[in-house]
Amino acid sequence: MRKWFVMLIMSAIALALLVSCEDDKKVNQTTEPEETAKIDQEKDINDLVTIKEEVNREDTTPNGDIARYVYEVPVINIDTKGAQKINDRFFNLVKDMESQIGNGQNLTININSKAFLNDEIISVVMEIVKPGPGGIHTANYDIKRDKELSTKELIDKYNFDPKKLIAEINRQVEINEGKPEEEQVPFDINLFTYTIIAHLYGNTDEYFKKVEEMDNKTNGEKERFVIENIDKFKVYLNEDGHFVFIYTGALPDEELVVE
Repeated sequence: MRKWFVMLIMSAIALALLVSCEDDKKVNQTTEPEETAKIDQEKDINDLVTIKEEVNREDTTPNGDIARYVYEVPVINIDTKGAQKINDRFFNLVKDMESQIGNGQNLTININSKAFLNDEIISVVMEIVKPGPGGIHTANYDIKRDKELSTKELIDKYNFDPKKLIAEINRQVEINEGKPEEEQVPFDINLFTYTIIAHLYGNTDEYFKKVEEMDNKTNGEKERFVIENIDKFKVYLNEDGHFVFIYTGALPDEELVVE
C-alpha cells in the first residue's frame, strides 16, 4: 500500500510540473531592467497591489451542480514593463481557467490571491484551488530594479541559508510522527526531492528513473540534494518576511514556512 501511495505522489508531482513548467520558466527568466520604478515610500501593500475579483459567476460544475466560480487575480499597481509582465501572466492564468467554466471538466471553483511587501520586494501569490496536482503560482518583484527575481536571486539577496530549510523539514517530520497515526499526513524529505526532480525532468521516463535512484540514497544524501538544488523551488516572502517554499504534496501544492 505504501509503495502504491508513493507512486501516486510521484505521478502527481510529475504531472503538476508538466502543467506548470512553462510558467516556472517565465518566473525564472530575468532581464536587465529597462526602467526604474518610482513609488511613494509611505505606500503599503494595499496601495501597491490590488486583489481584483476578475470572475464571479454561477455555472454548472462537472457533476451537474450549480456553483459560484470566484477567481481573484493580483494586480501590481506600478506602471512599468516589469510589473505589467507579471500582471499579464497572472491575468492569463485566470482567463485560461475562466474559459474552461461550463465545459464539464473545470473543477476549480475558487482562485485565491494574496500579496506581501518586504523592503522593496513585492511577493504575489495565486492559488488555483483544485483537487488535482499543482495549484500555487508565485512572483517576487523588485520595485527598484523593475524586474522579477528568480528563486536564486531572492535567496542570494537575503543570504538565506539552505540548511534552515532542511532543519524545518526535519522539525515538521518530528511533529508529524508525534501525532496519533490517524492524524498523520504524508510528509518527509522525499516530497522535496521529488519536486526538484520533477522541475528538472518533467513527466518523462527520466523522472521516474531519477526518483528511483533518489529513493535508494540515504537521508543525508537527499538533504544535500535539496540544498544543492534549492533554487528549483517556487518561493515567496510572507507578511513576516519569512521564506515560504512551495512543494508538491500528495496531490495539491503545499507551503512550508521557514522562519
